[in-house]
Amino acid sequence: MADCPKCGKHLRMLDWRQTCPHCGVNLVYYKSNEKLLDDSEKAEIEHAHTQPKIDRAKAAYFGSPIAVTRFVLTILPVVTLLIPFAKFNSPSGSKLINLVSVINFFRSGGMNAFTANITKNTLTLALALMCVAAAMFLINAIFLIASFGKHGKGRQTFLYTFTFALAFGAVVLLAVGGKDVSVFTQNYTSASPFIGAIVFLAAEAAALIVNIVLYGKGIKVNYTPCLIGGLPKEEYYSYVEQGMTREEIRRKMLVALAEMQEEYDKKVAAEEAEHERGGE
Repeated sequence: MADCPKCGKHLRMLDWRQTCPHCGVNLVYYKSNEKLLDDSEKAEIEHAHTQPKIDRAKAAYFGSPIAVTRFVLTILPVVTLLIPFAKFNSPSGSKLINLVSVINFFRSGGMNAFTANITKNTLTLALALMCVAAAMFLINAIFLIASFGKHGKGRQTFLYTFTFALAFGAVVLLAVGGKDVSVFTQNYTSASPFIGAIVFLAAEAAALIVNIVLYGKGIKVNYTPCLIGGLPKEEYYSYVEQGMTREEIRRKMLVALAEMQEEYDKKVAAEEAEHERGGE
């Protein structure tokens, strides 16, 4: 069993009551106020640690017009692939291919043929790179949440550069190597880029450029003020670094809380007085 938190005497299995048989203190409520203060302080410290991350995430997505532009351009390339980005050619005519066409090809059982020819057929490799570049929008959008963190600048710039490189490689391979489309259809003999490929590449380039410009200009993050026991977190941490005891910090907390309560009471009194004047 445990020991009494007040007198330190050992508690036996038979000491089932909530009072200590030696000193009579209530074991349940002994220093309960101090425990509540400890729990409250821990919660406020955790909030003070987490809130800046939330503020930086909000700034990364919506902190300025250029941040919003970056977010839109992160998603836009996928939408541009709804525009036909390739044209399959044959003596009797041509067929335009977009992202929906590729998805339907996969759904109709073409995935095995696609993966089997990915290293043998230039067109297949081009479309694979384009699909990966399109899917990168999700990774880029998710990592935006930490783009103003310690390694955010380097990570985001690398991700956008990598995505642009994939898109560029896909368009180049589609332009120089679309000679055999038999993996997709027997009715067409060659393929060439269409306007959607250029728009897709331009959107990826724009996302990379805007990301670089954003980091060059910078964004001011509006941090939410955080209090720990009524003290601004900066003040609380400075007291801790100075080596103040918990009791000394608690006394300063009591003063700060008393001042906050006084300001609140004055505000309520002013509102009530204003309300009474308005009712006359």
